[in-house]
Amino acid sequence: MEKNILGRIKSIADQLPKAEKKIAQVILEKPEEVVHMTASNLGKAADSSAATVIRLCKRVDIPSFTQLKVLISREVIHTNPTGYSDITPDEPIEEIMDKLLGNAFQTMQDTVSLIQEKPLLEAVEVLKASSIIYLFGIGASGLVAENIAQKWSRIGKTCISFKDPHALLAAMSSFKEGQVFIGISNSGETQEVVNLLELAKENGSQTIALTQFGKNSLSKKADISLQHVRAQEGTLRSAATSSLHAQFILVDILFYAYASKNFDKIIDQIRHSREQIEKYSQ
Repeated sequence: MEKNILGRIKSIADQLPKAEKKIAQVILEKPEEVVHMTASNLGKAADSSAATVIRLCKRVDIPSFTQLKVLISREVIHTNPTGYSDITPDEPIEEIMDKLLGNAFQTMQDTVSLIQEKPLLEAVEVLKASSIIYLFGIGASGLVAENIAQKWSRIGKTCISFKDPHALLAAMSSFKEGQVFIGISNSGETQEVVNLLELAKENGSQTIALTQFGKNSLSKKADISLQHVRAQEGTLRSAATSSLHAQFILVDILFYAYASKNFDKIIDQIRHSREQIEKYSQ
């Protein structure tokens, strides 16, 4: 059964057409009331129509408004939302730590509830069969690319993550059977990442997108789309914070799913890797 439907709607609310956005706003502001409405009632409450309500349901991968209401009612009953908090002037360090911890927990909890099993398992199989993994992300997403490369390198996969897209493109142009490209973009609209994924696909690579929930350019072009919640960043952030938590927890889930499916082989490789590091450090 689908989970975190309110998180899904919130993730794509800003990208929706005007009429659907009105429906989404009513759902997010008054979920307790929406579960008692008909599609026609909700359409009128949002100065829209029942047909628009159904379009929104389809957009978040829910087949009917009845099922949407069931999912919303479960979240209203079982969820105690903490929300996201921004810092304030001259705030005590203890309160800053509490807010950041709360934001991190909320982001990871929302992402875990959003993840779909089918594309995750498809990605596991593609990575298992891969001969080489190319990765690319810009800025904070570049840190996620390095994180993936570090994890899969330790278990015997050849991973290449260049910060220079031209260098990566040159490496990918020499085709190898079983090569995979993973493009990472929080928004899914980072043009350099989208361009590289398209070129990788043209060159015969299997492609995986790691991006926020919704039909963005990267997710639409990739063979497999792994999506996390659209994290809410504080106004005063100096760099990505919540979005990184969302991306990292998604990578961790992918890695542990991969490790679980290939447990005996991976445990031996991790042990060997650790032994080599210990020898080097002596």
